[in-house]
Amino acid sequence: MLNKATRHIPFKGLIHSLYLLAAVVPALAWSAHTPGAVHDNAPTLPHYAQEKHLGVATCANSMCHGVRMLNEPSNVRQNEYHTWLLNDRHAGAYKTLLNEQSKSIAKKLGLANAATADICLDCHADNVPVEKRGSEFHISDGVGCEACHGGSEKWISTHTITPYNAERNFADGMYPTGPLASRTQLCTSCHVGTADKLANHNIMGAGHPRLSFELDTFIARQPEHYDIDQDYLERKGDGRSDYDTPINRMLIGAALHARATAINLSSKLMEHPQGFPEIALFNCHSCHKSLNNPKWQQRPSTVGLRPGSVRLNDGSLILLAAVSGAIDKRLQASIEQNIRNLHAASRESSNSVKAIAETLVQLTQEAEVTFNRTTITKENSQLILNELAQFGANGEYQDYTAAEQAIMAMMAINQQYPGSEQLEAVIGKAFGLTGNDERYQPQRLKALLQQYLKSIK
Repeated sequence: MLNKATRHIPFKGLIHSLYLLAAVVPALAWSAHTPGAVHDNAPTLPHYAQEKHLGVATCANSMCHGVRMLNEPSNVRQNEYHTWLLNDRHAGAYKTLLNEQSKSIAKKLGLANAATADICLDCHADNVPVEKRGSEFHISDGVGCEACHGGSEKWISTHTITPYNAERNFADGMYPTGPLASRTQLCTSCHVGTADKLANHNIMGAGHPRLSFELDTFIARQPEHYDIDQDYLERKGDGRSDYDTPINRMLIGAALHARATAINLSSKLMEHPQGFPEIALFNCHSCHKSLNNPKWQQRPSTVGLRPGSVRLNDGSLILLAAVSGAIDKRLQASIEQNIRNLHAASRESSNSVKAIAETLVQLTQEAEVTFNRTTITKENSQLILNELAQFGANGEYQDYTAAEQAIMAMMAINQQYPGSEQLEAVIGKAFGLTGNDERYQPQRLKALLQQYLKSIK
């Protein structure tokens, strides 16, 4: 079985991104509507909230989250600080800015120091304004507790009062990390980016790795500092025993990742000062490939784009279309049609792209609602996996980003409901084929998935 310990091994590009980015998640603005919110009803992300951030040290004492071994009954582990400090890449995010690669990137960008530049600190630290930093706050702590859980100024002395009152804590500035939607919004604010904070093409051109994201895979790669038990679900979730599972995380993550992509494509990023859209919105491998070994192939959803066209990065949208099929065929058809419309619009104007992207934002919202209403079983999880395989067999994983997303999604399904030895072998081979973006051969993955589908008929 591909367990947590083995799920990250072949993904060279993913590992590279994770180590440099250090799994960052302080929050940034998502839309032009409400600063710090993904949409009008979303909670304000910690970076933009009004509450002061008191610093990691205020959570780390032995009476709170800093014990090494539990001394008395508690509804939390109480060793969360040590888990974060010793094993969580968030804790080392700031230190990444001190290494030679970061220094080189900063120099190329004309920055005096990556460790003092807001454009770097916004994702490598809890970079709230100076006036919102308490006496124990240190920017060098990296992505600390309050970067995810919200500024603790108002709730630090009251959040342990029993009976637990989640609504009071949220009103006092605690960020709701339990619900998968708000958790994903927090993660994607850095791991995907926003109109106000993006690892743009200038940054990548200076040497920053390509970003990638899949909620369940990224959670599996981080050390757990909480127990998903009934008490947790009552405090943080919705009380469902199937609430926080690999497949649910994958599905909701797919919807919110696709939404982040669509929001960016409908934003000011489509109007670049140099007269063309932000290049980071496009597929890296449309341009970054060998001219001596051309690999261009037509994709079903990009019919009409000629060789040499620079394709939009639609990997998250392709994943959403694939996983929707086993749950709602009408929704899948709508997403697929609008992906085709999006690529057709890219031949016309940025305004045309923005219009189609706004439709896709609405479809991702519909997908989120649909997924939340769906009870995942072993039977329908197999159908979702088959849809993922079918998209690949149809040639939709011509682009590496879509293939990477799809294989991580297949792994999440197999993690929750382990399949046959044959399926394990197929996922293992697919995992290997997507282990390096520069050596990715889409026809080999397509043939592998075609063979698998034939074998299960």
